Amino acid sequence: MAAVAATFDLTLPQAHLLRLLQFGPARTMTSIADALACDASNVTGIVDRLETRGLIARGNAEHDRRIKTITLTARGRQVLSHLTAGFLEPPKELRSLPEPQLRTLRDTVIRAFGHWPNDMRCPGASPEPTNSKAAVSNSRKS
Repeated sequence: MAAVAATFDLTLPQAHLLRLLQFGPARTMTSIADALACDASNVTGIVDRLETRGLIARGNAEHDRRIKTITLTARGRQVLSHLTAGFLEPPKELRSLPEPQLRTLRDTVIRAFGHWPNDMRCPGASPEPTNSKAAVSNSRKS
């Protein structure tokens, strides 16, 4: 993720802040500091750099003008869209594996975690195994 963020001249905390803002109403500096698990003074630097690039905008809270709020700009949403697509793209090391090795890797992940998201199936891979007793019982009847 850090390598993807770097292609947009973003640090990982900057990218994380953009992702936090996508779901929201405007966030306060305090809530951003809490979400990033860092000191509010660090958030100020992150926000300053993103604001300078036109990716976020500062505003005032409706109920108290002393409280600063942060929102994504249209440009910030555009960068975030490309950033998210980059985060979801498998690394070239995985893309270069032959199908049998990808299926083995997939099966190993399923055994380790008990599931695999339906939208991430490998082409030609067997259906997702389940851990439920009913599924095992039904498969024995067939």
